[in-house]
Amino acid sequence: MRVLVFGRTGQVGRALLRARWPEGTILTSLDRGAADFSQPEKLGAVVRAHAPDAVIVAAAYTDVDGAERQERQATMINASAPEAIALAAADLSAPVVHISTDYVFDGEKDGYYEESDSVAPLNAYGRSKLAGEIAVRESNPRHLILRTSWVYSAAGKNFVHSMLRLAGSREEVSIVADQRGCPTAAEDFAGALARSLPAAIQADGLWGTYHLAGGAETTWYGFAEAIFQELAARGVRRPVNRPIGTADFPTPARRPGNSRLSSALFEQTFGVRLPGFEASLPVIIEEALATASAAEGARA
Repeated sequence: MRVLVFGRTGQVGRALLRARWPEGTILTSLDRGAADFSQPEKLGAVVRAHAPDAVIVAAAYTDVDGAERQERQATMINASAPEAIALAAADLSAPVVHISTDYVFDGEKDGYYEESDSVAPLNAYGRSKLAGEIAVRESNPRHLILRTSWVYSAAGKNFVHSMLRLAGSREEVSIVADQRGCPTAAEDFAGALARSLPAAIQADGLWGTYHLAGGAETTWYGFAEAIFQELAARGVRRPVNRPIGTADFPTPARRPGNSRLSSALFEQTFGVRLPGFEASLPVIIEEALATASAAEGARA
């Protein structure tokens, strides 16, 4: 199976290269230099040139606050580009996997969001990702749209790296404690995708929209506490962590108070459940610290 991945340098894109795929899988991963999402009209030719058996769209505009100022660009990258890819894949009878977000919901639900719940994004980023879902759904019937949340890894820009930076520079931090979600390790997500895509292709009847997020919920404050505890256990000084409300930390984009996604349908369909952040975070912290140490050694 030949799988074409867009988004080589992103968190999920990197993790897909390290995931355990079925024997015989050939993964071709493209970065922005080879596939510029700000030029959607050129992406169909890229897909046709590689003639893949399946395509994964792991590239996206992810600057949530930046999207408030650049909604047109965010929509081009998050909707127009995936649409062009999905159409070209459909022409080749190849399925497409599109990674979406918890931010398509408004966060007003009391419990976990399921795939059948109504979407109502609060911000431009969420609107752009929802537009991408609709475009992919309409362009290629053989699709997996995977909504995830709070993605983190040892590489790339994410909450874990932000907390590592703050731990080294601040005596005290204030973290939002009234937004809840399910932190998702990119490696866990990629591993589940590497199992589910071949299964969907083999069955050819499992296509649709699924939630795929970490198996435990917390707040940003709680997630920060877990990160600082892991750092402290490894001899890294931890700052004092103070909980604050969303109103105390205004941002250009509104965030949903509840981003919890139920992955029950994905588990029932593919037999895969992602671990909670408590199990995955220590591995990510170890790798992040090792990478930072190696980088410091190289600069010395």
